[in-house]
Amino acid sequence: MKGITIFLVVALLLVGVLYTSGVLTGDKWWLPDSGDRPAKEATTQEKVVELGDATSAQVELKMGSGDVTVEGGAGALMDATFTYNVAAWKPIVDYVVKGNEGRLTVREPSGSTTTSGTGWRNEWDIRLSATTPIDLVCKTGAGDTDLDLRNTLVRTLTVDGGASKTTVKAASTVMTNVEVRAGVGDVSLDLTGEWKNNAAVKVSGGVGSVRLTIPEEVGVTINVKKGVGAVMANGLVQDGTTYHNAAYGQSPVTIAVELSVGVGSITISRG
Repeated sequence: MKGITIFLVVALLLVGVLYTSGVLTGDKWWLPDSGDRPAKEATTQEKVVELGDATSAQVELKMGSGDVTVEGGAGALMDATFTYNVAAWKPIVDYVVKGNEGRLTVREPSGSTTTSGTGWRNEWDIRLSATTPIDLVCKTGAGDTDLDLRNTLVRTLTVDGGASKTTVKAASTVMTNVEVRAGVGDVSLDLTGEWKNNAAVKVSGGVGSVRLTIPEEVGVTINVKKGVGAVMANGLVQDGTTYHNAAYGQSPVTIAVELSVGVGSITISRG
């Protein structure tokens, strides 16, 4: 059994490395370039994107390596601050309006280095509209991803993290769907807050721990699939691999959660 466990850990770590390098996914939105070197002083760039004639928006963020922070409260569709000390990391911002929908893409240029560590800075601090319905996709390779969507109208969220530490506070009042995928890295998902709609939540990880915080007043059911690792879910009713809180079946709104982890612990707590 011990040998099988070690084999699974090594195999999943290899999958994580291949995932972040783009070998498995075919993603080419970052490629190494040995000519990129960090400058002594970082560049800070402000960028504001107005909503225009759109009434809703699709927003996609794509970063190879670095830290991404997203929160609400912006008067425009996006009010962002980008900090980087490699010129090739200057993000590309594209926005078009088709019909009533805006489509905003913020991405790291193809061919730029994704080396991180001491002396390297690549940080996106993004504030999204508090009044515009948004479908948000965030793709990261390596680094920290911190999303606080409580002061937004994000309806659907997809997070694709290769080797990132991912923290999400997801309880937008219009939220209906959340999907968080991690190759290698820890995931913290906070679902506490005011929910107006039924919601489907999926969290999957290869190697790393998952911490899930659920509300008390909203019914939550959680189905757990795991490879190697413990499940800690104090204060919840368990039926095989399914857990639910006391409000499940009693509240008008239900959150259905699917948790799947290859190697790592799962901790479920009540907020």
